[in-house]
Amino acid sequence: MSVAITRPYEERIELWNLENKQFEELVIQPALNYYDRYFQRAPVQIDRGLGWRNIWRRLQQDAAACLQLLRMSRPCFTTLCNMLQTNYDLQPTLYISIEESVAMFLRICGHNEVYRDVGLRFGRNQETVQRKFREVLTATELLACDYIRTPTRQELYRIPERLQVDQRYWPYFSGFVGAMDGTHVCVKVKPDLQGMYWNRHDNASLNIMAIYDLNMLFTYIWNGAPGSCYDTAVLQIAQQSDSEFPLPPSEKYYLVDSGYPNKQGFLAPYRSSRNRVVRYHMSQFYYGPRPRNKHELFNQCHTSLRSVIERTFRIWKKKMEDSF
Repeated sequence: MSVAITRPYEERIELWNLENKQFEELVIQPALNYYDRYFQRAPVQIDRGLGWRNIWRRLQQDAAACLQLLRMSRPCFTTLCNMLQTNYDLQPTLYISIEESVAMFLRICGHNEVYRDVGLRFGRNQETVQRKFREVLTATELLACDYIRTPTRQELYRIPERLQVDQRYWPYFSGFVGAMDGTHVCVKVKPDLQGMYWNRHDNASLNIMAIYDLNMLFTYIWNGAPGSCYDTAVLQIAQQSDSEFPLPPSEKYYLVDSGYPNKQGFLAPYRSSRNRVVRYHMSQFYYGPRPRNKHELFNQCHTSLRSVIERTFRIWKKKMEDSF
């Protein structure tokens, strides 16, 4: 006779209930939680699209409201929507237009809003906002590839016209093809990854390296380095990872600051040594005496010409700060 049969009836009932409770805790309840999280859809918005209709009506009536809500003028917004639809295959759906999709994308990027807040503003659920954001993001990535275009070898040989007419730099910097520098952009990362992205300013960031021309236009961007990387390391990563990195011809160069190496294709300023102090920054020349030797004279012209990238970074960050 088995042990189970010899047990008292009450003991077998108690064991049966315990096994059922454990089965419910280990199997049934996790399955229900998984279903509620990934398969149970949120209730349909009763005022679906009403938020966007109110926003669109306000954009049509007030040009200043368009700048505040979308960070661009109404004609620019219309042109962007038409361009994304015509050239980059962004399509409307039965209930959501191109304009609404782009507007939700601009609210997230320009005002740092989360999906939930955008959904409440536009009268859409979070799944719809997330899906439309990814669709517009894919189209804008294609747009960026057309506008931020890596210069060809022939284009790198061209001498900028603005450089030739400026007697401060011509012909001393005749090999100039652009200015290179890095900047930190704050990001939100998981706690276990913050050590990699933590920079010397005590926050998590991406170290973005960019190249500009004299017209303050991007010609190259590399944004794949965590904030803990130095500028030299970012340059090495970009050159090793990107086969299309625009390395200048032998007689050309990018102007870089002292954080980069002074080597072929990259012209850095003179640095201070233990026995000699060499000024470099514009503020040192603006508030201090005139250049005292040929090294400081070179550094003054170098930082003046390279200041195009500093101005561009300031304008870019100022636009981002004003949008928050």
